[in-house]
Amino acid sequence: MIQNTSTMDKVVAGKLLHLTVAGKPKGAGRQNLRPHAATVLVGTSDHSRYLPVVANRKGRRAAPYFSVNSSGNVTVRPHGERTMDHQEIDLLKVVKKASDSKSTGGLDLQLPIIVRFPDVLKDRLESLQSAFNYAVKSQGYSSHYQGVYPVKCNQDRFIVEDIVRFGSSFRFGLEAGSKPELLLAMSSLCKGSSESLLICNGFKDSEYISLALIARKLSLNTVIVLEQEEELDSIIDISVKLGVRPAPFGFPATVR
Repeated sequence: MIQNTSTMDKVVAGKLLHLTVAGKPKGAGRQNLRPHAATVLVGTSDHSRYLPVVANRKGRRAAPYFSVNSSGNVTVRPHGERTMDHQEIDLLKVVKKASDSKSTGGLDLQLPIIVRFPDVLKDRLESLQSAFNYAVKSQGYSSHYQGVYPVKCNQDRFIVEDIVRFGSSFRFGLEAGSKPELLLAMSSLCKGSSESLLICNGFKDSEYISLALIARKLSLNTVIVLEQEEELDSIIDISVKLGVRPAPFGFPATVR
């Protein structure tokens, strides 16, 4: 999927995770970008074929999802190590398709654009779940692993909705720490598994508590984490007014 300010839903090369591609006009200074999974700076001059990749701000490797092919172009392997040769995506070709004029078969989009590859996100979720499933089985653990994604890590609606969609089969949920995050999480989880957790953290005023209780009324698997003693009284009072049973509750704990 390719986005810019004028076109939000253009699809290139079929189902493409989330990777930021930013254009830098001639003479422009360095851009401060917060990468989703990787960031590629694409110049608008003839030198745009040189695409430096930043794995992330901590310098971790982008393998096995991002590489450089024999032509010197950045490539995306959306299924990681399971990606077949014919599934590898040449990022330069994607950018060229997006920026070329419509008369030559392109989309005629202006940089900067965002190119999204949901399959990379799907593969990461499945790898995480497989690792925990293996640990649960090998250690004889009697319960199961059920993860949640903290929405504060990246509040992009496309990412949050994809996480819910791809994690639905193993009940992967969301964690919200503010009212905007809670609204986004509620909207996304309504389309996911009814067993997926909605963890409510952070400062809880009456509006936040009301939203969390409404989520329970919508049959979302909501857990309100109590961080202060006063929150319990507020939750009970508001739950009585709304006619909603507030339980279950969660409690923060430090494992040493």
